[in-house]
Amino acid sequence: MKLTITQYFKIATLLVVLTTNLTAENILLKKGGTLQGKVVEQDQYKLKIRKEDGTVVVLNKTDILKVVYKDHLTAAEEEKLRKAEEEKERIKKDKEEAARLKKEQEEAAKLEKEMAAKNATADAEAKRKQEEEAKLAEADRKNLTRGGATWRSAVLPGWGQWKQGRKVQAIVYPSIVAIGLFFTYDKHRMYLNAKRDYNNLENPYTTNGYIRAAFSPQSSATVSPAEAVVASQLGPFKGQRESVEKHYQDMQYIGAATILVYLWNVFDAYYFHPTGSGVSMEDTRKEKFFMHSSVDRVGYHPTAIAGDRGIEHRTQLGYEFTF
Repeated sequence: MKLTITQYFKIATLLVVLTTNLTAENILLKKGGTLQGKVVEQDQYKLKIRKEDGTVVVLNKTDILKVVYKDHLTAAEEEKLRKAEEEKERIKKDKEEAARLKKEQEEAAKLEKEMAAKNATADAEAKRKQEEEAKLAEADRKNLTRGGATWRSAVLPGWGQWKQGRKVQAIVYPSIVAIGLFFTYDKHRMYLNAKRDYNNLENPYTTNGYIRAAFSPQSSATVSPAEAVVASQLGPFKGQRESVEKHYQDMQYIGAATILVYLWNVFDAYYFHPTGSGVSMEDTRKEKFFMHSSVDRVGYHPTAIAGDRGIEHRTQLGYEFTF
């Protein structure tokens, strides 16, 4: 019996329908277990499955380990398939992790390279600025006259030395002058306070005592000149007067030393001004400012015990001249 083309098509369609109805998918879940049913719809993220009882279940593809197109799946086959898929997942994750680490390393190396380039650029820029500042300072020193350095140090101690490029002197002189002015002021304050306290003691052998005696006949009659001399030389009057004199002398000494340092600062700016181009120390007046600190033993004797060996710190400050 011959079949027509239409009959062949009907028979093929019927076989496909019967095969579709007979076969079912086995969906292996990542969390364990197997779901049997027919995939009726799917997209990029989800699967819609019709179970054997007719209910429809929607699963995320991230929860599915594998879809097996087979009617009957034994436990051994399921276990084998699950292990194989889990191994694939593990290898895939390892590859992804290795790729991620490699990418991070490449990004870190790129960032380190960029930072090194930035640091090199910054160092080069700082070096260039430093060289420019050195050139400007050198040109400024060349254009600086002896008189210019002198009047600068006279206005502000150390200014002329700073313009000459002698940084140590430029720091030492103003520091010493500032300290001297401070202690001079402090000693002057102490002198005035001691003088005020001395005048408040009512010493009859002072100018204030004579004035008080002149307007107080009773007190002048009771105090004789001999008693006044004794009173001024003994008791609290003598100690307070010595205190006034000591503070006044200290103020004079410190003030004089400060003035001497200030004058030496002016002389230093004039006398040690570079006489050549200033490019090197060979064409300038030779001078070397030094400051040495040493530790010496005081009263040391080989037979002395350790506690008797005194230690003294000594500092030497001055100039070395070479002509």
